[in-house]
Amino acid sequence: MDYYFRIDHIEKIGDRFIVRSGDDIYVAVPTNEKESDMQQLYYMAMYMRAQGDETIATLLPTKTGRLIGMLQGEQVSVWKIENRMQMGDIAQQLALFHRRGRTYPYAVSSRSRFGQWGELWGQRIDQLEQFWQLQVESPKKNDVDKRFIETFPYYLGFTENAIQYVVDTQLDEVPMRSDMPTICHEQFSQQTWETGKIPTDWVFDHASRDVAEWIRKQWLTARSDETIVRFLQTYEHSQSLSRFAWRMIYARLLFPLHYFQAIENYYGSEGDMRQSYAQQLRQVFDGMETYEQKLRHFHDMTTVSIPRLDWL
Repeated sequence: MDYYFRIDHIEKIGDRFIVRSGDDIYVAVPTNEKESDMQQLYYMAMYMRAQGDETIATLLPTKTGRLIGMLQGEQVSVWKIENRMQMGDIAQQLALFHRRGRTYPYAVSSRSRFGQWGELWGQRIDQLEQFWQLQVESPKKNDVDKRFIETFPYYLGFTENAIQYVVDTQLDEVPMRSDMPTICHEQFSQQTWETGKIPTDWVFDHASRDVAEWIRKQWLTARSDETIVRFLQTYEHSQSLSRFAWRMIYARLLFPLHYFQAIENYYGSEGDMRQSYAQQLRQVFDGMETYEQKLRHFHDMTTVSIPRLDWL
């Protein structure tokens, strides 16, 4: 093994390995990243710990001092959980996390997504449209294929609206100091910090990314609007959201990320896993009207007035 610790117990949760070694806990995350990219995450983690957040995991080097090694036959980065999370109010903790991350003074290259939403979403929809065209022309179609073919134009429209909303926001609004890029998460939810704050989850982006993804997860799991309003109020008590930020939250919710992920998971898997993803995809199809209704009433939650879409 590439690491010095002994393995007393190991289990796989999702794509990650949770390792117990005596009283120590490690999280091993499979990765295809380069050493230089992992070094950026190491610096970000050390900076955030220096700001006072000791619940952030620390990167464990291999026996030869590399930041990426092999465990259970997979290439991984290994992170030591120094202090377990005390799950208090997640909105308050997230606002503090963003405030600290906003002062990060070094360049971030591979993990930066700031100002790139429209471009990235455009690339993603173009790729999916090409695949959709192949499905349309395919002579063999099952029930999921047919529903994908039927629903894609609907989600294409949402994506185009999301991209335009981002463009308009960047043209119309003057960003505040709180709109500077910060350390965020690829896709933040209530479960993100359950095993600790693992820097492989991080990207450098606008704070609205985390707020929007948390709301999306609440909508998809049918949590009450009161829960979301309480989250937003608590977050704003610690860190105000500008009009620019509210518009970016709405733009991100307009982009149907959950649809893209469900499609990609289904067509990228086989056997039993594909059957499991098929069920998730059907739930997305069946929840189309509910999600649209949530978007229609989002403006009731904002503390500033933001533009509405005429057709919603």
